[in-house]
Amino acid sequence: MDLELREITTELEKVYPLMKELRPKLTLEDFITIYQQANAGNHYKIIGAYSNNDCIALMGYRILHDYVHGKHLYIDDLVTSAAHQSKGAGAKLLKEAEVLAKKSGCNYVRLCTGIENERGKEFYDREGFKLRAVVYKKQIA
Repeated sequence: MDLELREITTELEKVYPLMKELRPKLTLEDFITIYQQANAGNHYKIIGAYSNNDCIALMGYRILHDYVHGKHLYIDDLVTSAAHQSKGAGAKLLKEAEVLAKKSGCNYVRLCTGIENERGKEFYDREGFKLRAVVYKKQIA
């Protein structure tokens, strides 16, 4: 599949249905607000994979620094439309993450996925990612 990758900055409404596949409870208003806040505060960016000018996959990421991983690229969001899964779009976005990480002087590309996401875990294993942590979360409000 021939794909064009490009940063998404202004066409958030167009890619919202795709992000909603990954985040079903996300409203359009929240998507735009969170994008603006995350971009301003953490330089969060979204890259889309386009086929025939349709965005079929997207990846949201940030460059982070911490004591465990040093400087690294963290993937917050990675989704391919249900109709285009297993055709290479997700893999192409992960390869682009590696390129961006190297250009930024990062040591790693890092991401988290849900415990129940078996297909995702298999995909990340195939793409060379290694399981290195268990993440805990506690709701306080």
